Amino acid sequence: MHQLVIKGGRVALDDGWAECDIGIDDGRIAAIGKSLSGQESIDAGGRWVMPGGIDAHCHLDQPVWGGAGNADDFSSGTISAAFGGTTCIVPFGMPGQDMTTIGAIDRALERAAGRAVIDYGLHAVVTMGTGADVEAQLDQLAQRGIASVKLFMTYQGFAVDDDLFFKVLDTARRLGWIVMVHAENDAAIRRTRQRLIDLGRTDIRYHVVAHSETMEREATHRALAFAEMTGARMTIVHVSSWQSAEEVARAKTRGVDAIAETCPQYLFLGAADLDREAVDAARFVFSPPPRSPRSHEHLWQDLIDGGIDLWSSDHSPYYFADKIGRSETPGFTTTLSGIPGIETRLPLLFSEGLLTGRLTLERYLDLTAHNAASIYGFADRKGSIAVGLDADLALWDPTARWTLGHKALHSRVDFTPYEGKAVTGRPTTVLVRGVPVIADGKLQAEPGFGRFVARHAADPALSKKPVEDWTPWLDA
Repeated sequence: MHQLVIKGGRVALDDGWAECDIGIDDGRIAAIGKSLSGQESIDAGGRWVMPGGIDAHCHLDQPVWGGAGNADDFSSGTISAAFGGTTCIVPFGMPGQDMTTIGAIDRALERAAGRAVIDYGLHAVVTMGTGADVEAQLDQLAQRGIASVKLFMTYQGFAVDDDLFFKVLDTARRLGWIVMVHAENDAAIRRTRQRLIDLGRTDIRYHVVAHSETMEREATHRALAFAEMTGARMTIVHVSSWQSAEEVARAKTRGVDAIAETCPQYLFLGAADLDREAVDAARFVFSPPPRSPRSHEHLWQDLIDGGIDLWSSDHSPYYFADKIGRSETPGFTTTLSGIPGIETRLPLLFSEGLLTGRLTLERYLDLTAHNAASIYGFADRKGSIAVGLDADLALWDPTARWTLGHKALHSRVDFTPYEGKAVTGRPTTVLVRGVPVIADGKLQAEPGFGRFVARHAADPALSKKPVEDWTPWLDA
């Protein structure tokens, strides 16, 4: 007799579909089988029981940047995530001006406590303002359940120089951490941006010129070369183009411990979306920008074949008025970069990937939960439907047809770039640690139910050997 049984659903297990029940005790999956009994039960008849999604790249309640703060805090953001079938997120402890990496993590933990309705981890962020004791800070955070760090190669105030880049890579390799990299060439962006301004070409469509695929490709190659030199594990976040995807593939063939992440906006939006009236086009400004049909096709194939490892939202929630600022005619130099997506991440891939047959069940599960848990160090708790793991589950109605639009979503952001897009499939009941957060499409959880998830670093002994390993020469 279990505390709760999910009965009669079509369950997505690691080895395929199964018509079975799930028994839950003390927040964890205790049994998977037929005719299980429980003190309480949830009828999952006609539903697909999926692992709760994990969004390992999203932004919530960060310090003001670009003159605007986030529309979503950890309450509204995690509620929106839950309605989209996501049960755990890993946002960033993003530093404000003159804030250390530890200070940024402390701030994020304080903001999340008492607000989140689903579970959450945190990525550290290192900038040039982190402080000279960056290694000591990362050592301390490793004792607090942090196992990843993000570096930026662009953005004033965030971009790191090569010396700091290498220091973080060496430290991460020693700790068994993974380094996430926003890979765009900052000097090239600044150079091209200024040339466009000088020519008076500031329409939003020039955003794709100022952040070209070549700039992303070059930075991706350089970042992965650094990983190769140091033996560090590296995720290239928001891979947007075929060129940068190929750089990751080439690095993997050289034995680099490289991981590729992409986001819905790089499959469902394109450069042509920026060639609209300015106020309309502003809804599609994010960085790297939307790309060409060739890149769409390449990334879809990588999703199918396994070249892409992670499917994340890069949810960057700004009110539309803040996004366009005070300009009557927004341009690429004045429009704030970033779009919402924490709630639409899974419905888009469920509808256009899984239901269409483009993706196998195995690939869908890898992209949406399993790989994130494995890569970022909490597969012992989350990421699959298996005995012993947290009962993080999403019951999907695979026949539900609905239309994406900001009024149908639960983020505080007042626009979505997917306005009017019809999708099929919707999560109706979502459980975190065996407790319904969403039940029959209605919010049940109180703010503060979500818990911080301490993550485990990889064994440093399993790290790749850096190419600058001089041991054979010294031995000789």
